[in-house]
Amino acid sequence: MKQVLKILGVLVAIVAVAWLVIFLWPVKARPERAFYRADDPEVLVIAHRGGRGLAPEGTLTAFDQAVSLGVDVLEFDTHLTKDGHLVVIHDDTVDRTTNGTGKVNELTLEEVQNLDAGYSFTDEEDEYVFRDQGVYIPTVEEVFQKYPNMRHLIELKDTNAPERYEEMIQELWRLIQKYQMEDNVMVGSFTHEINERFEEVSKGNIPIGAGEEAVRDFATKHVARLNGLAASKVDSLQLPTEGDGFDLTTQNIIRSAKARNISVYYWTINDKETMRELIDKNVDGIMTDYPDLLIEVLEEVNK
Repeated sequence: MKQVLKILGVLVAIVAVAWLVIFLWPVKARPERAFYRADDPEVLVIAHRGGRGLAPEGTLTAFDQAVSLGVDVLEFDTHLTKDGHLVVIHDDTVDRTTNGTGKVNELTLEEVQNLDAGYSFTDEEDEYVFRDQGVYIPTVEEVFQKYPNMRHLIELKDTNAPERYEEMIQELWRLIQKYQMEDNVMVGSFTHEINERFEEVSKGNIPIGAGEEAVRDFATKHVARLNGLAASKVDSLQLPTEGDGFDLTTQNIIRSAKARNISVYYWTINDKETMRELIDKNVDGIMTDYPDLLIEVLEEVNK
């Protein structure tokens, strides 16, 4: 009997410790980042690819329009050209958005910038209003030069050739330092290894957006109510509204992230109803192809 009681006592102790770790263990917060401003609005307006619903994605034309609307953050993706320039483009080829073909990694900067980046864009009337208007694919350097005071959410695309990941990381860090953009950028990738390496190269001085692995780990543990096991490895979670059939906009996820000083951004939100729902849930930012629509909703909510 004593042996049974002893075993039961050990089991109770194990369960108690596990419960403490999962539910009551103090969470470790990420450091404060200059990227976040004391006077930030409650919800940041993040122009996804510069607001790709309004102008050709990832171009200075789109960025100009987004800035004129008053967005808080420009979001864009990067690939390396054959001759080592970081350019702003989501896809690993130029096929979808321009009048050209080929992999960005296999084209020179001159070849990339000679293409018409307004070629494929259509407006609400399905008109090709930006064709032959001199719209081109910019370099990250040009973006930093033109918008030094804007905040930029930059994705290092894992669709670059893996053997060029290091070159891509080093080049972005060089540009950030050259233009003193340390306080104005957040960098992320869907691949954990890229995020980890960039954080190492930048010596932890740049806020990191969650990769797919970190997002899945954080969200899964919160869906399972294992909040205490969710690590604080990133500065921002960039989430869809649902994943694998689970709602990723729950207060459990949002509040737990905020307790760790992790901002929560949702993508890509293009309808007013979802925008309002997320605003009501006190999210930190919303990525949208239509920043004008989000600004309109925020004005309605704040009346």
